[in-house]
Amino acid sequence: MADPGRARTQEEFTQALRQLVSETGKSPEDIAKKAGLSGNTVRGITAGKNWPQQRTLEQLVRACGQDPRPWVNAWSPLNDARPRAERGNAKNVQEQIDALGAEVDRLHGQVRSLQESLEQGEMGDRRRERRIADAYFDFLATMPTPEFRRAELEKVGEMRAPSPLLNYSEPAYGVTEVSFFLDKVKELATADGLPQLALYLATSPLLRAFITVPAYEMKDHDRVFDYVKSDVDTYLAKLRACVHQYLRDCTDDQPSTQTGGGAVPRTSPAAGLRE
Repeated sequence: MADPGRARTQEEFTQALRQLVSETGKSPEDIAKKAGLSGNTVRGITAGKNWPQQRTLEQLVRACGQDPRPWVNAWSPLNDARPRAERGNAKNVQEQIDALGAEVDRLHGQVRSLQESLEQGEMGDRRRERRIADAYFDFLATMPTPEFRRAELEKVGEMRAPSPLLNYSEPAYGVTEVSFFLDKVKELATADGLPQLALYLATSPLLRAFITVPAYEMKDHDRVFDYVKSDVDTYLAKLRACVHQYLRDCTDDQPSTQTGGGAVPRTSPAAGLRE
């Protein structure tokens, strides 16, 4: 049975520890796991490569099922006799210093990488803001002007009561509906509102065409208030194309080719919208 009291040298004490571990019938890894140590620590101690510290010795002996006090009593004079450099286990200390230095270098690398990522993110944000501003400037520069002809009467239909009808020479849109639509365009024609304008143009039933109008709505036949359908349709097609181009420009990483001395402020209303 392993007896620490007979050990007179470090080698004999190490041999006693090796015998102690062997007598348990367990592997160094099993003993290390039970002691809360690493397998390399246990193997290093039992092989004589490393001299145990008191706490490590106590954990190891206790994991082998023995009282650590006799082992500590035998260990103390041998530990005191060790040269000062060996007491501090200079090799292990240097290894710890090297490991700590490597960890510091790794952390420095992570910090540098994070800083670079933040800087690239800020640059990307600035580029996106500039791209959106340029796209809005281009939109305002190409946005069509709503200039519509007034619908003309072709002939007067049967003027029988109670609701005689007047015929337009070509289909027309009611001025009230067109005015409401233009007001909506003016409201959404901002850098923040253009995505909503694109959705509005794509999903909303905008206008309803007709070819006749009740005569009682035209007290003065020379004063017709409705707009020619083909003019309004052409304006709608151009407006949709401008909005879609704006959305493409906002997501295009290529720099804008528009030159005009800077972007229009994001809150600027669309110019040229008028009845």
